[in-house]
Amino acid sequence: MRQPSPSAIRRNIERRGLATFAAATLSCALLAGAALSHAWVRTRVTEQGYRLSRLSAEYRDLSREHESLRLQAAELKSPRHIEELARARLAMGPPSLDRLVVLVGTEERGSAPRRAEAAGRSMGEERGSAPRRAEAAGRSMGEERGSAPRWAEAAGRSMVEVRASMVASAR
Repeated sequence: MRQPSPSAIRRNIERRGLATFAAATLSCALLAGAALSHAWVRTRVTEQGYRLSRLSAEYRDLSREHESLRLQAAELKSPRHIEELARARLAMGPPSLDRLVVLVGTEERGSAPRRAEAAGRSMGEERGSAPRRAEAAGRSMGEERGSAPRWAEAAGRSMVEVRASMVASAR
């Protein structure tokens, strides 16, 4: 058997050493890459955590502001506030007596709201006024409904004249 030459042995050793060196270098590079990737991922997770905290705080603040704006809008839309603004800023109010026109004759459908508005009352006050008048006079509603014509006849006036005087006296 033939003995390998010393230079061939040296080359084999150098190749093995080179392969070992290359494998070790590659292993170190992979470990360094994995460590850097891990550090980068951890940094990104931490940054996103801080961002999420800021956004949560901003969401809470905006929710509180939204709720306060909803309350403010409801207050501004309230009829009481609108009436105050109309009286204070626009100098609006119920019409004066010289601007009212009293219609004589049969009542039209929907005239009760106009009567209530002309008298400066709401429809709720207008609807409840007959029972209050009857109660104040110590009569039932049945007696109250028939009392106006009897009263008008006793005074020698027609119901139209009575209604006109009632509207005028309501002011």
